[in-house]
Amino acid sequence: MFQRFLLILAVAAASLSPAAAATGTLRAGAARIEIVPPPEVFPALVHDPIYIRALVLESGKDRLILLSVDSPGLGRTDELLDTLSAEFKLPRDHIFMAATHDHSAPFMSLPGSYPYFDFVRARMVEAVRQASGRLKPAKIGFRTGKAYVNVNRDEKAGDHYILGFNPDGPSDKTVAVMTVSDSAGKPIAIYANYAVHGVVMFFSKTKDAQIEITGDLPGATSRLIEERLGGDVVALWTSGAAGDQNPVYTSARYTKERGLEDFGAGGWTLMEAQARRLGEEIVRVVGETGDFSASADIAVRTATLTCPGQKPAKANAPAEPGATPWGPTRVAMADADPVKIALTLAKVGDIALAGVGGELYTEIGMAVKARSPFERTMVVTHLPGNAGYIPSDRAFAMPSEKAMTASMKPGCADAAIPGMFETMGDELLAAARKEK
Repeated sequence: MFQRFLLILAVAAASLSPAAAATGTLRAGAARIEIVPPPEVFPALVHDPIYIRALVLESGKDRLILLSVDSPGLGRTDELLDTLSAEFKLPRDHIFMAATHDHSAPFMSLPGSYPYFDFVRARMVEAVRQASGRLKPAKIGFRTGKAYVNVNRDEKAGDHYILGFNPDGPSDKTVAVMTVSDSAGKPIAIYANYAVHGVVMFFSKTKDAQIEITGDLPGATSRLIEERLGGDVVALWTSGAAGDQNPVYTSARYTKERGLEDFGAGGWTLMEAQARRLGEEIVRVVGETGDFSASADIAVRTATLTCPGQKPAKANAPAEPGATPWGPTRVAMADADPVKIALTLAKVGDIALAGVGGELYTEIGMAVKARSPFERTMVVTHLPGNAGYIPSDRAFAMPSEKAMTASMKPGCADAAIPGMFETMGDELLAAARKEK
C-alpha cells in the first residue's frame, strides 16, 4: 500500500504545472450576472434568481479570475476555460471556477444540443468583462468563523448507512472568508467558503406541485451578505469539503417510517433561516477582519492525482440481501478505469485556495488545511473535473452510501490529496522566496 502511495505521488508530481509569481499593488473588480434561463431556453418556475459571480484580482502583471456559478456542477469545462482564456488572454489555470453545487438550478450541460450552456457561457464572459472593467486599487484580508448549519449525513440504519442525520459524525464548522476591499476599506467582494450541500429545497415541490429554480442555501446566503454590506458588493459562495455534509434542515427528506416528507412552500422558511445564520456569521467575520494587505503576489500550481477505479460489478446490480429503499448494505464492485482528480492551488499573498475537481469528504478537507504550509487555507470543491464523490477511507470502511458506489477505490485519495497540496504549497512558498 505504501509503495503504491509513493508511486501515485511520483506520477502526480510529474504533472505539476508551475506559474511564476508576480508581486505588486493589488487591484480588484467584481460583478454579478443573473443566469435564470429564458423561457425559450429552459422553461421552469423560478422562486429566486441564480447568478454567476466574478472576482478579478490583479497583482503586477498577473491576474486571477475567481468564479462562483449557481449550478449543481460545472459542465463542458474545457470549452468554458478555452473561451475565457482566449477572451481575457489568461492561462487556463488562472481561472479558478467553482460551482456552488446548488441542486435546485439547471444543469449547465446535457448530452446533445443544449442552449442553456451557450447562454451561461456568454453570461460568464460578460461577468468577467464587467469585473475586469471595475479594477481598482484594493486590499485583501482573511479571517474564519464558525457556523452550525451543516451536519454529517451518514446515518447508521441497522447494519448499514443511509443519507440522513449524524450529529456525531465528522463535520467542519469553519466559515472561511476572504474579504477584498477598496483602498478606503469599502468591501468590493466577499469570497466565502463553507462545507455544506446546497440541498435545502432539493426535490421540494413548492408551487403548483412543481419544483422551482432557486439559489438555495448558497444563493440565499450570498444575497443576505450583499444586502447587509450594501453598495455593489459581490458575495461569491464556494462549497468546502461537503461530500458528506448536508444542511441541518431540508424541506424534503426520506424517513424510514413515513417515506418522503415534503414541507413544500414551508421549506423557504427553513432555507432563509439557515442562510441568515450562515450569512450573519460571514458578515460578522468581515467586520472583524483587520489585517488587510494592499500588495499580494499571485501564483498557481496544478496537479492531477490518479487513483485506481471501480464500478458496480453488474449494471443496475441489486444490493446484497438486507437492502432497503433507504440504502443498500453492499454493492459488489469490479475494477474500472483509473480516476483522475484535478487539483489546483491558487496563492494570493498568504492566502491559499485549494481547489478540487470533485466532491470531497470533510475529513480529507480538514487534513488538507491541517497539512497546508499556509495558515490561511480554504478548500474549494466542484472545480472543473469529473471525479465525483471522493470519500475518506473511514467512509469506505463504514461503508457510507456514497462510498459504496464511488468511482475510485479506497487507499488513495485520503492520504494523497493532503500530501499533494502540501507539496504544491511548499513549491509556491519556495518560488515566492526566490522572487524576493
